[in-house]
Amino acid sequence: MFRLLSDTEVALNELLIACRESIDHYQDATELVENPDIADIFLEAAKNKKLFLARLEIAIRDLGDLPSVPDPDKETGEMMLHHLGAALSADYTNEALAQRISAEEHILALINAARTTNPNPSCMHLLNDLSKHSENTIEKLTAHH
Repeated sequence: MFRLLSDTEVALNELLIACRESIDHYQDATELVENPDIADIFLEAAKNKKLFLARLEIAIRDLGDLPSVPDPDKETGEMMLHHLGAALSADYTNEALAQRISAEEHILALINAARTTNPNPSCMHLLNDLSKHSENTIEKLTAHH
């Protein structure tokens, strides 16, 4: 049986995929930067973002949908480009920081899009918490960029 997804389901699934990709890219980027402090910031951001995955999955299931997963081929290709860029760069730190800031900004845009779908109060609370996390992460990353 085919069922149309609500705008909220679509928005939350897009957000879940972006968060999963973000975690993977943070973890991968730790290998590309030479500064151990930046690597620690990346690992902390990934660890904190993981805390939101279960909450997003529950919210999606509560709406009657199954959580989506990232496209592994797309993600592998992006990571290969990052590794190539790091190999060609004397210091890839600034580029890695810029990529992570851009990804967090994308997550904030997805959060704002999800807010416009009139989610239930529980979803709105989750979106607000995730938004605060992304904003704090951007501040930390920007301070080192």
